[in-house]
Amino acid sequence: MERAFGLDISKYQSSADGTRKMDFNKVAANKEEVTFIAARAGVSWGYQDPRFEYYWSEMARIKVGRIAYFVLYFGESALAQMDALFKILENKADWNYDRLALDAEVNGINTRARITATTLKSLDICRARTGRYPLIYSRASWINSYLDVSSLPAVDWWLANYRKSAPPPFYTAEHPGPPILPKGVSTYLIHQTGDHCRPIGGVSSTMDYNRWNGEKADVVRYFGNQAGQPLPPAPTVLFMSKCIVPALYKREGPGTSYKVIGALSLGDVVSVYEQKGDWLRIDATAQVWCCGTSNYMQRVAGKTPAVLFKAQCIVSAQYLRSGPAKTHQVIGTLQGGQVVNVFQVQDGWFRVSATHPVWVSGGSQYLRQL
Repeated sequence: MERAFGLDISKYQSSADGTRKMDFNKVAANKEEVTFIAARAGVSWGYQDPRFEYYWSEMARIKVGRIAYFVLYFGESALAQMDALFKILENKADWNYDRLALDAEVNGINTRARITATTLKSLDICRARTGRYPLIYSRASWINSYLDVSSLPAVDWWLANYRKSAPPPFYTAEHPGPPILPKGVSTYLIHQTGDHCRPIGGVSSTMDYNRWNGEKADVVRYFGNQAGQPLPPAPTVLFMSKCIVPALYKREGPGTSYKVIGALSLGDVVSVYEQKGDWLRIDATAQVWCCGTSNYMQRVAGKTPAVLFKAQCIVSAQYLRSGPAKTHQVIGTLQGGQVVNVFQVQDGWFRVSATHPVWVSGGSQYLRQL
C-alpha cells in the first residue's frame, strides 16, 4: 500500500514580514502529489497564525484535503480556546469537507487529569459544532505521560515519529513508518514522518512531511470527496474469521518477524481482506495481520454480505440493538466518533455486523454516512 503524502505548515513557511509567501503552485506541481495539508490556525485563545487565512484559501484553490490545526494550552479554558478557533474559521469552513485537529504537546505544569479534562471538553465542543470529533496530534511518549486515552471517545490520531535531524544543509529522510502507537491506541490516521524535509513551495529551509494510513482514495473519502472524483470500490471482504484463543497478536506484516501492533481477544470477529499463506490481513486500509491457522482463527460460515456504506456516530454514545426497532434488546453501545460498516438498511435502521443481528438507528441526528 502506498501511503498518501501530505504537509503541515504554519507562518514559518513564509517570511516573517509576510512579503514572501508560500507558493502553492509549487505544491500543486510537486512530483509526488500532495493530497492533504494541515495549516496552523492558532494557539490557545489569544493567537491566530498570521498566514492561516492565505494558506486556507490557497489549499482550497489547489484542491487538497484541508485540516486546520490548533495548539491547546491545557491550563486555559477549553471553551475560550474553542471559541477562538471557531472565530478564526467563521464563514471559512464547510464541515462536510473540512477537518480539525487539536495539537496536544504543550503540557506546562498541568496534571494528567487536567490535560485529559481539557482535551475531552475541547473534543466535545468540536463535535457539537461540526458533527464530528477532530483529530488529535501528538506523539506516543507525550500521550503516555500526560493523557488518559481510556477517558476519551474514539478519535483519529495524527502521530509524530521521525528520524533524528540530519545536519544542515542536508535534509532528513522520512521515517518509514508505522509510528509508535501510544498505550490504548490501536491504529492511526496520519503519521508525521519528518520535520527537516525538503521544503515544497515554502520560504523556510525545511518542512514537515506526513503520510496517510491509506492511499489517495482513502484521503478523498475522509474529506467527503468534494470534487466528486471517481473512486475505486472499497476493499472487498474475503470472509469473516473469529479469534478462538484468549489473545492473538496483530502484526504489521504477514509473519512473526513483523512488529506487534496490538492483539485480538477471544471471540473477536474480523473481516479478512487479504490472505498470504497462513496469515490474514484484517484492516481494509492498513497492514494489520494476524496468524490465521485453525488453532487460532476460525472461519465464520456463510456468505459475507457486501458493505453498503460506512457511517460514523456523531453523538456521545448510541445503543446497539438485536433488531431494527427500539423494542429490541440493547446488546451494546456505539461510541461517539466510531465508524462502522453498514450491511443492511431497514425502516431507518442499519445493521452493522456482517454475521450477527446488530442494529443501530440510522437517523441523521445520530449517524453521518461517509
